[in-house]
Amino acid sequence: MPIQLDLPPTVFAVASLSLKHFGNALTAIRDVEGYVSLIRDKDEVTLILAEELWHQMASDFPGAQVQLRRRMIRFDTILDFSVVGFIAEISRALAEADISILSLSTYRTDAVLVHEANYERALRAVQQALVTLHHTVLIQH
Repeated sequence: MPIQLDLPPTVFAVASLSLKHFGNALTAIRDVEGYVSLIRDKDEVTLILAEELWHQMASDFPGAQVQLRRRMIRFDTILDFSVVGFIAEISRALAEADISILSLSTYRTDAVLVHEANYERALRAVQQALVTLHHTVLIQH
């Protein structure tokens, strides 16, 4: 099965917001195009979006903790819920390369965010892991 890598040029921000800012975050991202993620758990709201957009709205979220300069490697292939171990192998390859990740999943696809300084090394590690998993790698920019 060929795995297509979607490598958006976007530099992302990952922000941890107070739960009280959930409604404001929903409003802030309502018209955002492209990749955006908003996750609410019992302790925080995590917002992931283009860094340039974060800078435009950061003042609306006092006290936010933010990690900047993240790049995405997205596996633009539908991975059925029955697939076991795919992200584990990607994570293992990146851990062996000493690269920290934030793993993201949607209903159909998975992605990892890495610091921009580690992006090229991460891409090589992911490509090697996919070859090891016997997948053909297609790069989409």
